[in-house]
Amino acid sequence: MHSTKIVLIITVILAIIFGASVFTNRTLSSHAQSIEKKISTVEANTRDGKWEAAETELAAIEEEWPRVEKIWAVLLDHAEIDNIDEALSKVSEYVKSKSAPLALAELASLKKYINHIPVKESFNLKNVL
Repeated sequence: MHSTKIVLIITVILAIIFGASVFTNRTLSSHAQSIEKKISTVEANTRDGKWEAAETELAAIEEEWPRVEKIWAVLLDHAEIDNIDEALSKVSEYVKSKSAPLALAELASLKKYINHIPVKESFNLKNVL
């Protein structure tokens, strides 16, 4: 009887951990995909010299990011968030100054930071070990 309770408690705890992991991964992936799509649009506009369109899309990212950042701050190491904040600030200035090479390089970094997080935080054997 006593061992049945222990097995049940362990099963419930594992189910909670697994469920939280799945929820966290879906949340991170959803936010990352949304922001990555906007970054790709900024990249395309920058390559085409459409600076006003790039600034508009960048403004959309800057509007979305604080909401995402609040959620990610609970789930992630703050150094990752600082990297994204820094890259976003640099991209904004590069786009404003119409510096395509610098903007594209920083957009690539920003995209990598954003896409790296769901992979890094996913619940898999590689991340557990």
